[in-house]
Amino acid sequence: MKKIRMILAASLFILSLLPFSAHAIENPISPAGIQDGGIGISTNYLKEAPNISLDTKVNQIIYPLFSTPAIKKRGESLTLKIDTQGKEAGNWSVKLKPTNHSSLTSEYDLPVESIHTGQSYWKNSSTISDVTVKIPTDVPEKLYDLEVSYTGNGQRITDKQPHSVKVLDAYKKDFTFIHLTDIHVGSPRNIGDPENPSSLDPALARETGMWDPDPSKRWLYLQKALKEVNLKNPDFVVLTGDLMFGQMNPLEYIYEYEEAYKVLQKLNVPVYIVPGNHDYYAQDATLSDGAKYWEKYFGPQYFSFNYGPYAHFIGYNSFDWDKIDRSGNGTVSVPTWGGQVRSKQLSWISSDLADNAKTAQSSQITGLFSHHNPLWRDRDIWPQSDSEVQEYWQKYDQKHNPQSLATLALGEKLGIKYDQQWHGENAQELIDLMKKYHVTLSLHGHTHIDNVTKQDGILYTTTTAVELTGKPWVGFRDFTTAAGKISSYNYEEPGHSIPVYENGDTKSGVMSFEADYQTANDGQSTSQEVKVVNRLNKPQTLTVPMYMKEGDYQISSNGSIEQNYSSDGKQYLEVKMTIPAHSSQTLTVQKK
Repeated sequence: MKKIRMILAASLFILSLLPFSAHAIENPISPAGIQDGGIGISTNYLKEAPNISLDTKVNQIIYPLFSTPAIKKRGESLTLKIDTQGKEAGNWSVKLKPTNHSSLTSEYDLPVESIHTGQSYWKNSSTISDVTVKIPTDVPEKLYDLEVSYTGNGQRITDKQPHSVKVLDAYKKDFTFIHLTDIHVGSPRNIGDPENPSSLDPALARETGMWDPDPSKRWLYLQKALKEVNLKNPDFVVLTGDLMFGQMNPLEYIYEYEEAYKVLQKLNVPVYIVPGNHDYYAQDATLSDGAKYWEKYFGPQYFSFNYGPYAHFIGYNSFDWDKIDRSGNGTVSVPTWGGQVRSKQLSWISSDLADNAKTAQSSQITGLFSHHNPLWRDRDIWPQSDSEVQEYWQKYDQKHNPQSLATLALGEKLGIKYDQQWHGENAQELIDLMKKYHVTLSLHGHTHIDNVTKQDGILYTTTTAVELTGKPWVGFRDFTTAAGKISSYNYEEPGHSIPVYENGDTKSGVMSFEADYQTANDGQSTSQEVKVVNRLNKPQTLTVPMYMKEGDYQISSNGSIEQNYSSDGKQYLEVKMTIPAHSSQTLTVQKK
């Protein structure tokens, strides 16, 4: 999206709202003065200057992660990757534990089948163990936290990854998934007119909940979107970057990364996450690098995953620039925000697609997702009649990785004038790979608008933002599949996504659909009533999770029980309902 310069008054107002704790920061500058380009070959930044939160999220477990979960059937094997960080490991214990949104407490031991020396394409370590475990056949279908313990050099070590394993009864040939993008935790653009950064709209400020001391009101727009996604209950979610704002001041990644990581755990379905430009800026005043934060919180910048035999997806980093190209100037000014994939990542994508092609069935859906859309290239979009555009590409081609300071300054000027979409290398090469390997679809964000393009048999979808600047509304895109093809991806023509708010009216605060429980959904009751409302123009099939006291239950006729099992003296039910457009239904559950 076109970069908006914040005026000083707005910056000072927002800064007054931000939390700050000196304890959240590591040493900002290294006394050793060791130089390092971070992600890239630049030598403009010191190595020991990440300003990473002390509570690092990615430690010994490097797969599966919160951002790269594993989806497995009961009875299948799962190979974990554990970095023992130089220690000789033994006496392994692996468990699945309830997530933070579950009212159940049962844990499940995963028997260890084998342990071998492993390696990782993204984590540089010589002490990675591939630990293969078995998913027991009695584990209920649900999303779980993963806990791994082992003895390393005489010390008991335990690590945990939240929401990182989804256990299934069976893979669905006709599955569903949802695309979210541009959630922008910490964005000041949410509280008023984005074209007038000094403005403040009370209704938008309420929905933003910017640094509200009450967590239930903080980032309310995002919490509402996640509630709706949970009700849709897709088989998985992909999130294509710009989780943060990252452009207010050089310290904000400290708390924005922490906030985004926490709030996204309100999802009760697996989510696969790649970075956007706002997540990866290198903020020069304290030499902090968003790419380092990403590795500490979310792990790899690119990866792939399977949904059984029916889908293969690649998530990649389309803001793959040298560190100097990603560097900020002071606070709000950044020279590069458009897309690029460099040769190392492109080679990995090519190898992954080739390996998948060796075993893929003919009906497999193959998808790629990233922040920027490779169809939209600045070399094509920027007018060649502009002499400064001609000058820019001449300078860029002379020194493109990293760019020269003069090129960066001119690129920023032209970016403000024309915006930046896919700004750098390998857009066509990436498209050629997708055509070669018969990729089905390509998912993107960045522009904060909806767009659908079909080209060479590939469906390219760009989805509006969850941030309140989304056009034509704040929303997300849901996909359904049938017989190995994408059967539905539009809520409304031409190519629009589902609005989070009724009629797209953000200021109203009214959700497009929701479920209102009469009593607390905590497993303490033998009866429950849930009013499920659909304010959209189309019927919606929603899943209502219910925790009851253990027992045998009957439900009202307007729903079907998809899951029903007892655990810890409680009964867990999932009830699927189809709610007609502009209507509501009341679901009642009663112990027999």
